[in-house]
Amino acid sequence: MVTAQPAKDPGLSWSQLRAFEASARLLSFNAAAASLNLTPAAVRYQVGLLEARLGVRLCERRGGRLALTRTGAAFRGRIARPMQELAKACAEASQSVSAAPLLLTAPPMFARQYLFGERFLRWCDANLVKLDVTDSMRDLTGPEQIVAVRLGAEAASDISLTPVRAVKLTLAAAPGIAAAARVSDAAWWSGQNLLTPSVSEAGWERAWRALGLTGKVTPRHRRFSSYATALEAACSGQGILLAALPFAEREFSSGRLARLSKIQITSPVVFSIAMRKDVAASRRGRALRQRLISEIRD
Repeated sequence: MVTAQPAKDPGLSWSQLRAFEASARLLSFNAAAASLNLTPAAVRYQVGLLEARLGVRLCERRGGRLALTRTGAAFRGRIARPMQELAKACAEASQSVSAAPLLLTAPPMFARQYLFGERFLRWCDANLVKLDVTDSMRDLTGPEQIVAVRLGAEAASDISLTPVRAVKLTLAAAPGIAAAARVSDAAWWSGQNLLTPSVSEAGWERAWRALGLTGKVTPRHRRFSSYATALEAACSGQGILLAALPFAEREFSSGRLARLSKIQITSPVVFSIAMRKDVAASRRGRALRQRLISEIRD
């Protein structure tokens, strides 16, 4: 039994095939250029590359008009339908992506402050946006269309970042700890548990400078991957937190937290809307970004 050998890849590009197909169909480089939104010179160049790659003439001039050679006519007949099918498959794939829900992921403290309003949730339902409230950082470069609200997001060549919310930090603890606090005493600080989400660790030195501490401070850090978990630990009396404003206002208003000082320091990191650049350029990506900005500013 003879096994059929796979056809050799001719190394042709879509740009070359598209330029030739339009020129062959319209029998004019100028008309092909207009239909492809290119210049006639660009179309002629791509057709020339195709002919050079195949080693055969596909087009020729006859009485000042473009005509196909016998080989060119046969070639066009063989590629026209597959090209139409490929274009149709691409359109269907794009349509299926546009119909899939956008996944909006945001940390709990941000979602609680801005995203749980009835108006925003109705907008998400109407626009096929699925809300995922989590401190986990999803991979934005995968096949899913993900829009993420992140604190301290880092720039990347294929990611669009839109800063939307700066954060102020203030010293906070359960009322019992706050009542006995000696915030100007470095020795007192050295005996405290500091509840430290990863994004706020650099803020402690700035807080002590703002307090004017002169002695060496050697506190115990309890590190958290989630700000929401650190906030709950502070409310239950497990230590002192650099509470993020305005996100901790509910805890202050309810009496679960109390301020240790009037100082507020600006966090070195901000909240940003992050998504792949192709998602950011899409109609739905732009609409979601604008809606998020509107919710934050209202």
